[in-house]
Amino acid sequence: MPMAPPRNGDHEVDAMDVDATDEVGGYEQTASEPHPLEQPRTTIHESADRRSGQWDIGRPGRILFYHRGQPYYEFTNFSPHEVVFEGRTYPTAEHLFQAHKFLPIYPQLAERIRELPSSRAALQEATRLSEYRRKDWFDVNITVMDTVLEAKFMRHSYLRRMLLSTGDSVLIENSPIDAFWGVAQDGKGRNELGKALMRLRDKLKHPGETPFMQPFCDYQ
Repeated sequence: MPMAPPRNGDHEVDAMDVDATDEVGGYEQTASEPHPLEQPRTTIHESADRRSGQWDIGRPGRILFYHRGQPYYEFTNFSPHEVVFEGRTYPTAEHLFQAHKFLPIYPQLAERIRELPSSRAALQEATRLSEYRRKDWFDVNITVMDTVLEAKFMRHSYLRRMLLSTGDSVLIENSPIDAFWGVAQDGKGRNELGKALMRLRDKLKHPGETPFMQPFCDYQ
């Protein structure tokens, strides 16, 4: 019997969810401090079978991110950077992303997710409440990701500088198991998170061309 939401959309395990439950993957929250900007950052060399995929991730000009403790972990939704959206503060971008699965129909469920203590808990609760997920989620999830990333990077000037420091490099969410937000084991995944970050980077490079939804902030 489905649990009724509290008074006052359906969930299939999507690509982000599968990725986030990976024990060694980049979507586990960490309390580590951000890397200093001057710290050298390099791409991670991969095996030949992954290099031969669509994204050719072993080539120069690629920046890979995914694993906690490695360069550019800050680009993942599980990095410990709070996000402010419509007057509410979310502990991480993952909290905001998962909360959007229930907006605007079930704001009480979105609020429950916002108040959870970790990004993993937010993911797990959104999965548990899957039957209440908005029906059009797979039509809007990329647009939601754009919104979430903008809220995150506009909140933290350090992250904006880091993103701009990548220049024209191809940003790749280096998940071996996620073929939607990442590139998967064969390197042929869609890399939608990497593409969303590159779209945001382009907006930051040309701020007068496309308006930002969130104001710039000097919060670190």
